[in-house]
Amino acid sequence: MGGMSAGDSTADEELAAWLAARTGTPLDQVERGLEEGERRRAFVVAELLEAGVTGAELLDLVVRLTGLDAAGARELIAAHEGNNTQA
Repeated sequence: MGGMSAGDSTADEELAAWLAARTGTPLDQVERGLEEGERRRAFVVAELLEAGVTGAELLDLVVRLTGLDAAGARELIAAHEGNNTQA
């Protein structure tokens, strides 16, 4: 999964294993679902940034559209803004 560091990867793997065990869903299916969620959240942020949404409005929309808390939304926004400046 798309963790940003080795610690994130371990946490992602533990989450996927826990979800699979709790739901009876095959681990590979849980991992695919989590990865798809990451891609969808990234898409939302990219589209909002491309549309010129910034500041508090951007944060509010990312929280509302992705289900992330404010801290998670800020982290995702910062990661995408960093990607935009490197292009």
